[in-house]
Amino acid sequence: MFNTEDLKKQAANLERRFETARPQERLNLRPAVHRVIRTMVSHDQPVPQRLRQISRRLDDEAYDDMFENMPV
Repeated sequence: MFNTEDLKKQAANLERRFETARPQERLNLRPAVHRVIRTMVSHDQPVPQRLRQISRRLDDEAYDDMFENMPV
């Protein structure tokens, strides 16, 4: 069953973990962040702006990481 408060707690926990994580650990949070955002959207819940910012930053870091390891 869907619980709005649990989802908000998950989002807050991910935000805290993002702030204290090392770069590679942050990238490991990306699937969880995306999953929470998808769940919030699918249940017509507002997504906190901070969580959206973290998602964009994680996407940017993932793309940067992908291109840094590309042979030239």
